[in-house]
Amino acid sequence: MIRIKILKSILVLLLIISLSVFISHIDLGAVLKEVAHMGWNLVWIIVITGLAYLFGTAGWQNCFIEKPKRLSLWQLFCIRHIGETIGLFNPTSIIGGDYIKTVLLKPTGTSPQEIVNSVLISRFLAIITQFSLFGITGFWFLTSSFNKNIPDQTLVILWILVIALFSIPLIIFFLLKRSKKLQVASALSWKFFRRLSIRLQLVLNAVLVFHQSQPYKCYRAYLYFFLHWVVGAFELFLILYFSGITIPIVLSQFMDMGIVIIKSFGAFIPAQIGIEEFGNRLLLTSAGIYTIQVWLIIALIRRSRQVFWIIFGFFAYLGLKKRLSTS
Repeated sequence: MIRIKILKSILVLLLIISLSVFISHIDLGAVLKEVAHMGWNLVWIIVITGLAYLFGTAGWQNCFIEKPKRLSLWQLFCIRHIGETIGLFNPTSIIGGDYIKTVLLKPTGTSPQEIVNSVLISRFLAIITQFSLFGITGFWFLTSSFNKNIPDQTLVILWILVIALFSIPLIIFFLLKRSKKLQVASALSWKFFRRLSIRLQLVLNAVLVFHQSQPYKCYRAYLYFFLHWVVGAFELFLILYFSGITIPIVLSQFMDMGIVIIKSFGAFIPAQIGIEEFGNRLLLTSAGIYTIQVWLIIALIRRSRQVFWIIFGFFAYLGLKKRLSTS
């Protein structure tokens, strides 16, 4: 009990520090100026990201073998959003965010193991659906005329990456149909890699049992998470469209998935400050968009969208805590 309280205190402290770093690195004046320039078009950005979050919530809801009786889709939406927001600004990234989800779900009466399994399965499916979308849009990009700005050596690397990421989900589902539950153990000598290996086996076991006992739920969750990425990536298309640049929707999907993958390498950095901007610049350049102003507009609008959802997450937490404590 004491260890849990200490862990919570550390997470809160890390969150406050990370949020302070995020705020200190944002030019709020520039953000407000760009928001004013974007006008009511910014509402569409908020709506499209909210819809993406809703699909992500529906995907997670389908990862429960038994649907929680005392939990509505709206409450689950708030819990997921709070966890994802904390994961965004916490150096522990998705580990801290997913832990918060399990804490917030405890008052719902759902069994602890069911909660943990649902979080692990939803994270696993969210990752492999991201690979699927990157692979599909990557094939389109590599066979289109938009790759003319990329050197031949880089194109070879991209082909390998696209084929590999597209193949991973197919291989995983093939193995899930034929595999048996793993005996959780590890012969690795290094403590870090031993613990990592055991945790990976626990995730795979949770996914394996879920897929074999609830195959339709598993594929439905996969579909919702796939739509989560598709709709979320539409944000980039809208920002460019409102800035006077029209590109194919599939290209915007590929670019956004590329940015997400680049951001994952800087997951320990609060809000991926600098990493996201680098990803924007790299992917836009690959598509032949060299205007510095456009890079800045995308960065500022996405930061303003983050600010909105941070505020939403704060009030959602207050409301959720009050409702769950009284129920």
